Amino acid sequence: MGVRIATGSVLIALVVLWLFFADYAIFTIGALFIYMVAAYEMGPLLKFKSRIPFLVVAAIASTVMFAIAPPGNYIEQGVPLYMKYLVVAALPFWFISIFLVKSYPNNAQWHNNKVINVIVGLLMLVPFLQGLLILRATNFAQNYNEGAYLVLCVMALVWAADSGAYFTGRSIGKTKLMPEVSPKKTYEGMYGGIVLAIVVMYLAKHYNFYSVFAQDELGFLVAAFGAIIFSVFGDLMESMLKRLVGIKDSGKIFPGHGGMLDRIDSQLAAVPVFMGLYWLVSGELF
Repeated sequence: MGVRIATGSVLIALVVLWLFFADYAIFTIGALFIYMVAAYEMGPLLKFKSRIPFLVVAAIASTVMFAIAPPGNYIEQGVPLYMKYLVVAALPFWFISIFLVKSYPNNAQWHNNKVINVIVGLLMLVPFLQGLLILRATNFAQNYNEGAYLVLCVMALVWAADSGAYFTGRSIGKTKLMPEVSPKKTYEGMYGGIVLAIVVMYLAKHYNFYSVFAQDELGFLVAAFGAIIFSVFGDLMESMLKRLVGIKDSGKIFPGHGGMLDRIDSQLAAVPVFMGLYWLVSGELF
């Protein structure tokens, strides 16, 4: 437990430094590093015997994305609409993930198809990467830290949901949520996590940390609640992939925490779901 807490504290400190003290170019490099490490760990979860094939596919995908719309242009020229659609493309996938997780282990034949696995891996990673870049670029030229607070607050929804679920589950958790996928998760823990995340959401909104994503009240509420709920399925989706191939942790990069995917699994869903739902409900994409 001590190692886990110490590692977690260091990670949060590094994230804060990365968000608030790195210029946009360094932030982009950091986001790409997270993406590539996650892609490296994703290979075995997608039934590849080597980590290299999916890593190469993910590298090509990010290279094409950066070539079509260089992130550096977001600061002064704005974000192209088609890049927002790329983020929104994650929404149908995460809705499908509910079915995939709930039907496990009875419906796992899809995992034998390499093409489907590659699509699943890309839909988990690419919209997340693009979402981070768009969030951090928000009003960057006018207020250097506005996008940093925005990224931090979306991440905080997940941290609060995870922490609330962990402590509530340990103290009063009895009813298993999805024991076949994640034996330790309980309904009581999930509810506790949702409550804490809602408290964090309203505190951050009170201080206007959600920036332009709070201008439409209904859009913001749908986006925030969606991010909180789907963060649970981001975690469960990765847990299911690990169970399908008999792996306990996606990696060993973080002592006491496992791999990169183990740390960002909830964020993979929360970031694009938050942004996509807000844009759709507020009408910003039409």
